[in-house]
Amino acid sequence: MKILLADSGWKMRGGQWQTLYLAEGLREHGHQVTLLVRHGSLLWDLCRQSGFETREVGLTSVLAASRNQDVVHVQDSHSHTLAALASLRPFFVSRRVAFPVKQTWASQKKYARAAGYLAVSQAAVRELKRANVPAERIRVVYDGVPDIQPAALLPHIAGLKSEDPGKLNALMQLCCKEASAELRLSENLSDALKSGLLFLYLSESEGLGSAVLLAMAAGMPIVASRVGGLPEAVDEGFSGLLVQNNKTAVSKAIQAIREDRNLALRFSENARRRYLQLFTLEHMVTNTLAAYKELQNV
Repeated sequence: MKILLADSGWKMRGGQWQTLYLAEGLREHGHQVTLLVRHGSLLWDLCRQSGFETREVGLTSVLAASRNQDVVHVQDSHSHTLAALASLRPFFVSRRVAFPVKQTWASQKKYARAAGYLAVSQAAVRELKRANVPAERIRVVYDGVPDIQPAALLPHIAGLKSEDPGKLNALMQLCCKEASAELRLSENLSDALKSGLLFLYLSESEGLGSAVLLAMAAGMPIVASRVGGLPEAVDEGFSGLLVQNNKTAVSKAIQAIREDRNLALRFSENARRRYLQLFTLEHMVTNTLAAYKELQNV
């Protein structure tokens, strides 16, 4: 198939990594992939380095590039808007967030235009249904992340440093202080996942949480917020603990894992097992291809 992927993100966040992983996986499955992305972005550079046909994302490029594609698949809100205005082919939309869809007239028109939605979690599905997207036009496709080197289970707490105010770094620091635990935050997720007794991830809203999936691939026990799609990523009591976003709940969860080595080891093994069952790159690509086929027949 000839597949067009569009992503208008400037920064290389979780969604942009998913776009790149998907493009690479689709090509490995024998499909021809063209990408529309922001010129000058890191995603642009990575796509060009990987040998993909890459063009600037915009109304004109969507109009021109969509003409001869078998599949048009947009990855974020702005590229969704562009496709709604300019795509000459029915198009699919990845929905990677769990916050409500706007209920304006323009938003309703935009969401009605898509041929189908690939929701990253059941939490994302619920918000699409609230926006009156028919259930038959929605498929759940979990994010996939690369397999990485297992983390060394050292005594400190690992976490991702983020400028996003929705990622609750200040609360994480407060909770670790309350639990008398050392917190090491890193802006580089790969560095953050090299070692740690557990991976702490607190957020106000989350579609699924690709950082958590990577921590599970590394075999790290998880303590994460009970919001959005995180309960689908973390099987509570099996691969980690889910908490309310308050100091008492988080510090108790940290202490429970710190004080029980057997529990930490069990969570570590189970986190890795859950990753292999649900969240590999191959799962994501094959489920995406299955969704294309099913949604084209709706």
